[in-house]
Amino acid sequence: MMAQSTPWDSEQQPAVWDVNEYYDDQPVGRREQRLAKVRKRAQDRETRWQRNRLAVPYRTDGPKITFGIIWFVVVVTAILNSPLVLAGVLSLVAGLAGLQVGYAWFPEYPPTKWWTGLAAFVAAVGGLMGPLGLGAGCALGLVLLLIYILTNPVHHRSFTELLDVLVRASIPVGVAAASLTAVLLLEPGAALSLVVLISAYETGDFLVGSGSSNAVEGPISGLVGLGAALFILWVVAPAPFTDRSMVLFGALAAVCCPLGQILASGLLPRGDAWAP
Repeated sequence: MMAQSTPWDSEQQPAVWDVNEYYDDQPVGRREQRLAKVRKRAQDRETRWQRNRLAVPYRTDGPKITFGIIWFVVVVTAILNSPLVLAGVLSLVAGLAGLQVGYAWFPEYPPTKWWTGLAAFVAAVGGLMGPLGLGAGCALGLVLLLIYILTNPVHHRSFTELLDVLVRASIPVGVAAASLTAVLLLEPGAALSLVVLISAYETGDFLVGSGSSNAVEGPISGLVGLGAALFILWVVAPAPFTDRSMVLFGALAAVCCPLGQILASGLLPRGDAWAP
């Protein structure tokens, strides 16, 4: 005679709620509660990065603020020195960016990153010859990419797809670096003002955005910082700006700074790809 199962058999027993275990998992004290909220916001940010193709991640590991200050001092010193020094600094950084973006797209083909890094470096050097040199640098970088495609038929992509990805991984960062050198050749005051405005935006954006669980607080804080820097520049009015042109220049920077962050994410295979 088979025994009938009862509600207390192994698979049908109701779950027992361990009150002590529940309270053990809860943060106790203000410090623990604050840390729990910080971890929750970080988790929300990472989830947003993974779901959004054009996410703007804020990596907080490492001495980011220290490196930001060092970077600002180096760029300003290079601007005050000469276009050659600025081009040397920015070309190296553009080449490094090309390496990282190229590797993000082609981790299975490590040699590819050296070509994207070289193309970015060449495009950045072109800024030493002004706007025409910038175009020539981009053209030479494109030639290097075409040489790579023709001599390395190992990628499982069409010619058009491969060229598109390679160009995205190299030419835009080269143009960004070359542009500042070209501006310095035309008007040193404009180049210095541009760096001050962008740095003010990045400071506010990172300090607030890195601790925010949404995507708007960082850019809004960055625009507040940019506005403060713009007011100082408006009072000083460095050559070649007048009061009105300085405001227009700052307004253009306020539009381009957040759009530039989105564009940078668009160059990568995904929003949270590693390319600092």
